[in-house]
Amino acid sequence: MGLFDFFGKSTLTKVLEELRINDLGAMASLLDSASRHSYGNFTKERKRLECQMLKKNYNLLRGPANESLNRFKWARDICEEHELMDGSRFFENYIDIYNLYIKEYCD
Repeated sequence: MGLFDFFGKSTLTKVLEELRINDLGAMASLLDSASRHSYGNFTKERKRLECQMLKKNYNLLRGPANESLNRFKWARDICEEHELMDGSRFFENYIDIYNLYIKEYCD
């Protein structure tokens, strides 16, 4: 059965549904994709590259960057509520990215 619970929906499915219900569809898509490949921790270099991409493509200001940071924290918390710890650790990558972005790219 893999990720699936014996008596019903998988924990992953429950988390994805809750993310979507809470208007965290982008986070649900990221988590769904990661669950099929590898959750993994991002290297420091990857996190820096993600920040550079955010700056180049979106040039986020502090307000929107903080909003994204809070949304990733909310997604992490939802994973933890359902004991999907791989998902929680996955979202920690994005929390680190947005903290780094705010520190280095926002005045």
